[in-house]
Order: sequence, then C-alpha cells, then structure tokens
Amino acid sequence: MTALLAQGVRFAAVGGLATALHLAVAMALVELGDLEILTANLVAFGAAVLTSYLGNHRWTFGARGGHNRHLPGFAAIAVAGLAVNQAIVFGTVSGLDLDYRLALGVAVLVVPALSFLGNRFWSFAPRRFATPEAPALPRVEGAE
Repeated sequence: MTALLAQGVRFAAVGGLATALHLAVAMALVELGDLEILTANLVAFGAAVLTSYLGNHRWTFGARGGHNRHLPGFAAIAVAGLAVNQAIVFGTVSGLDLDYRLALGVAVLVVPALSFLGNRFWSFAPRRFATPEAPALPRVEGAE
C-alpha cells in the first residue's frame, strides 16, 4: 500500500468516526432536543471537528510538533468546512425544501473530501524551512 493510500485510509477511518458522531449528535439534538437543524448541525460539527483533529494530528498525518503549529491551520480548514457544510444544509432544507437528513448526507460527503486536501497540503504539511517561531519539521512519509 502506498503511503498516500495508507494516509487516505487512516483519514477515512478517523473521518468515519467523526462523521458518525456528527450525524448522531445532530439527529439527537433535532429529534430529542427539539433544536433547529442549523443550531444542531453547528454543535454536531464542533464535536466532529474535535474528534477529527485528535485522531488526525498524529495517526493520519504523523504530525510532529505542538498543537500550536497544527491546530490553527486545522481550525481554519474546519471553519471553511463549517461554512460549506452550513451552506449545503441551508440550501437543501430551505432552498430546495428537502429533508434535513438528505442535507446532512450530502454535507458529510463533500466536506470531508475538501478537508483532507486542505489538511494534507496545508495544516499538516511539513515545513520546508525553519523560522524562529516555527522550527522545521521532519518530513512525513508520503506527504509530497
């Protein structure tokens, strides 16, 4: 198995766990907590992002260095993902008048794919050179 494929499989495993958590939390908050879907989706997305960061930091991307190096980029990718996620949910539910479960299904297919690319090539990418604020990181096998 190539390093990129192995990394993709690990990302998918962590993403599967985060996605299941996202769906469970969102649906529980709508069905049991009687929250509006966009509010429930926001809470669920936050839980999924935390799970995803913790799983991907070391296991998927083999990140070295502290969270102060990786978390800001990961958070930026997550916020962008949230914007895309909310747009999909809002457009599907309010614009197309379709069921929220369909909206969640579309969102959890699109957003993780975009997140993998952003995290692989930006937030967890090895640094090519050192600065006083951010020392160089060892290369991660398959990160090129």
